[in-house]
Amino acid sequence: MKLTVFGANGAIGQLAVKEALENGDQVIAYIRRDNALTISHENLQIIVGNLDDARKIEEAIADSDAVISALGPALDKSRKVKDLPIAAAHQTIIQVMQKVKKKRFITLGTPSIKANEDRSQVITILPGMMAKLLFPTGYQEMKRIEQLVKQSYLDWTVVRIINPNVKHDGKGYSISLGDTKGSMNVSRENVAKCLFDMTRKNEYIHKMPIVFNK
Repeated sequence: MKLTVFGANGAIGQLAVKEALENGDQVIAYIRRDNALTISHENLQIIVGNLDDARKIEEAIADSDAVISALGPALDKSRKVKDLPIAAAHQTIIQVMQKVKKKRFITLGTPSIKANEDRSQVITILPGMMAKLLFPTGYQEMKRIEQLVKQSYLDWTVVRIINPNVKHDGKGYSISLGDTKGSMNVSRENVAKCLFDMTRKNEYIHKMPIVFNK
C-alpha cells in the first residue's frame, strides 16, 4: 500500500511513518521545512510544501491508496480565537482528494469533534469542555475540522485522542466509538499504530474512534 502522511515530522507523524515503513508500505511524507524529517528509507519519499499549496498536495496524494493527517493545532491559551491553519489545511487536503478522486482519509482529532455514537460520559464530554475553556483556538480548529470532514465525500475516519503524552507500555490500544467507556490517556506510539491500522480497517469508515491505552 502507498500512504501519504501529512504532519510527518511531528511526534505522532514520525511514528506513523515508521509504523508504515516497518510494515512494508511505501510512504510519501509531506513536511513544511527542509530537513524536518530525519528518517531515511528506500520506501520513503519526502515532499516539502506549505499546507495551502494545492499543487504540492496533489503531487503528494496523486498515487496514494490512503491519506493520513497527523496535523494538530498549537496549544494556544489566548482567549482570542486566531487563525485556524490546521482546519484550513484539512480543507485543502479534502478538496484536492475529491478533485483527484481519492477516498480514504484518516485524521487526528479530539472528543471536541462529536460522533453520532457519543454518549454522555467523561471521555466524550470533559475533553471538549476543557479545550473550550483552556484552548479556544484549538477547540475551534476541531469544530471546523468536524464540519469539513462530515460534509466531504471521502471515506473518512477521525481518530480521537486525549492526552497523548503518557509513557508507552507496549500493551497496545483499545477503542471506544463514544458509546462505551474508555480511558483519558494514550501513548503517541499507540496513536500512530491506530492511524496506520485504520488504513486497513474499513469498518471504521465514517466513524470517530477514541483510542486509549489498554
